[in-house]
Amino acid sequence: MFVVANEIDQLDKEGFAAYPCVKALTRDIHRYQREKGYRKVPLIYSNKDQGGSARLDIAKYLTCELESPDDVVDAFGLNVYSWCDPDYKSPDGTVDFKYSPYENVVKEFRSLPKPFLFTEFGCNTGAFETECPDYKGGRTWVQVAAMFDHMGDFLNGAVAFEFSMENNQYGLVITPGFLQGQNQLVITDNYYSLQKEFTTHDVSQGSARHLPLPQCISKATADQLQYKERVHQVSDWTKLPPTPVMPEDNTLLP
Repeated sequence: MFVVANEIDQLDKEGFAAYPCVKALTRDIHRYQREKGYRKVPLIYSNKDQGGSARLDIAKYLTCELESPDDVVDAFGLNVYSWCDPDYKSPDGTVDFKYSPYENVVKEFRSLPKPFLFTEFGCNTGAFETECPDYKGGRTWVQVAAMFDHMGDFLNGAVAFEFSMENNQYGLVITPGFLQGQNQLVITDNYYSLQKEFTTHDVSQGSARHLPLPQCISKATADQLQYKERVHQVSDWTKLPPTPVMPEDNTLLP
């Protein structure tokens, strides 16, 4: 798949006003692929896990047909870092998935008609924290078992974040030159722990789902979401920007 956009509101609250641009870009890429006779590469949007109602409103908006089928993303992704404890227990002390942060994800997105993925996952704080320079221990990836056992009937994939180590310390491997005097690839405990989880669990089999596309959220709902995030200028989510037109002489506009 191509990621048509990723976390557009993560670094700037004004991103909440730009979701019509995401739908317009989706429309334009779909049409370009078709008009050029290219194979259709599916398009996915990867959303920051907003929590609350915002994440579902955004998913409904991007998977609804506003002007034409072309403006509908082919899949929806959520970047989820909420599983930050080794386990989640009920009031009587029993480990229970229903008390985990993934339970609401299941409730909210099970009815989404498009493929749904965790396009990023892997909390690295608290019990899962690793520290430079040895990066021992860290993430045990216990959430993988929960995903396979409790979400396999609708979760279509999950991408652990991330392969190469950066200053945020999410990396599974340390590439040459990241640490002073390091000349070889170093594989961390995090990598082997993830490998173990991926090879010891099987995805639960669910029945095929054939669900209708959702209704687009109302203008009032979209406006309220933007008001809540205090964007500078509220955009109209019921209208999409036009497709850009290249000048006839193929020069860029000033």
